Amino acid sequence: MSATTEHLFIEALSVPSKDRAALAHRLLRSLGSDDLSGVIEDAWRQEALDRCQTFDEGQLCERESDPLMRDLGAKLK
Repeated sequence: MSATTEHLFIEALSVPSKDRAALAHRLLRSLGSDDLSGVIEDAWRQEALDRCQTFDEGQLCERESDPLMRDLGAKLK
């Protein structure tokens, strides 16, 4: 990593996490969809399979979406 890149990294660490996440997202998208689309798609597919298996094993419970979204909204405020 160049000195400039290292400096940018250190500067990025000083911004709030929400802004860092947005910056990371934009940087990843700038790499081009061909570079990451397969990796991301595979990761989401595996995540879905893992969640289904966890649910089938009784390790997750169901919740109605409206109360869930209200709870999440309250936590983000």
